[in-house]
Amino acid sequence: MPNTYEFLSFDALPAVTVTETDDKLTITAPAIPGLDEKQEVVFFLRKPTGQGIAIYLTLQPDNLKRPMVIELDKSQLPKTKVLHIDYGAYVNRRAVHRSAVAQYPAAETPAQG
Repeated sequence: MPNTYEFLSFDALPAVTVTETDDKLTITAPAIPGLDEKQEVVFFLRKPTGQGIAIYLTLQPDNLKRPMVIELDKSQLPKTKVLHIDYGAYVNRRAVHRSAVAQYPAAETPAQG
């Protein structure tokens, strides 16, 4: 059974959901309202210090209004203990909308007592 992490939202875009299996990481983000066909959404996977990779997803008519899913082999990820993941896009060619930052692996929350 894979682990699934969920996070809070920011700038009207929720953080990605990260699902982990033995060798794969699946990153899922909801569709961003107001985007046009052939527009790009960029996903940032980075170390806390900022270095990392960007993945560009070009939207097609069939996936414009559906959740965006990226599947990566864990060997493709930046080498770090904690990975910060967020995504964003231009809406109406003016404003950048950016999501909340998800942490992988998820930060442990202190026990409530």
